[in-house]
Amino acid sequence: MAPAIVTVTPNGSVDLVLRRVGPPSSEEQEVDQVAETAGGKGHNVARYLAAAGHSVTACGFAGGWTGDALRGLLERSGVNPRLTTIAGQTRRYTTLIGDGQARRSYHAAGPEVAADEIDRLIADVDAAAAGATTVVLAGSLPPGAPADLYETIARVVDPARVVLDSSGVALVAGVRARPAMVKVNRDELRVFGEPPTTELDLAAWDPFLERLAARTGIATWWVTLGAAGAIGRVGGRTIGVTAPTVMVVNTTGAGDAFLAALVDARVHGEPPERAGAIGVAWASAVCEQDAPWPPDRTRIDRLLAPAKPR
Repeated sequence: MAPAIVTVTPNGSVDLVLRRVGPPSSEEQEVDQVAETAGGKGHNVARYLAAAGHSVTACGFAGGWTGDALRGLLERSGVNPRLTTIAGQTRRYTTLIGDGQARRSYHAAGPEVAADEIDRLIADVDAAAAGATTVVLAGSLPPGAPADLYETIARVVDPARVVLDSSGVALVAGVRARPAMVKVNRDELRVFGEPPTTELDLAAWDPFLERLAARTGIATWWVTLGAAGAIGRVGGRTIGVTAPTVMVVNTTGAGDAFLAALVDARVHGEPPERAGAIGVAWASAVCEQDAPWPPDRTRIDRLLAPAKPR
């Protein structure tokens, strides 16, 4: 039986969250280990969707002992890992949480991938996506991967089923395939022109997003705006969604929670305004946590009340 949703994360990682304990010395810092999770945008999306009851297969590269750990972490999260084995070592991503909202992350570019490994990934994704309703292409590309990898995968699996979330040249190339939906943050959006500086000013955002949709041939765009919420262009209309006020602890994985919520809402046929409100509620719930764990359903329901579309 083919999975309902496939995620593709070429530059996955094993993510470690540490909390600082006491003041640092000149050479050392005592920490507590908070969490270890399967990381990279697409793997976060996969974990969130699996926790919400979806059948999810996660594709991507995995190599070395870290790659083995990544497989195990995905399995324990209820995700079916279909990871393409590579010679290189899967990267680690470490976040150190300090007092208040202080946070610092450390991550490598990722392992170098070879041409034959890229070909095997594309074949693995094609096989996994047979019959899937949605294919999520998310995150950065590892060294050695062609800039048009997402474009190639989207054309292989059918762009009408594809949701894209990336940045830079990988985003630009992926957009050429005309996926069904693109999700970005404001900084990532700048590769298509300088976006409005205002937050949820629909009068400013509407012409920008209208031109973007017309130029790219993609009808559905969502832009996350941090604590302000999100703004989307869906079905020829621009929609703004105000986020609830929360105590932010760690923003890692919040944008991925927003994307996962959009996919969840898309599968369930939710209208755009409702989808956006659900998205900011999921993202806000993740921000309240020490680590990017799947958000609690009860907390999401409570946060949904003030998450109002405009």
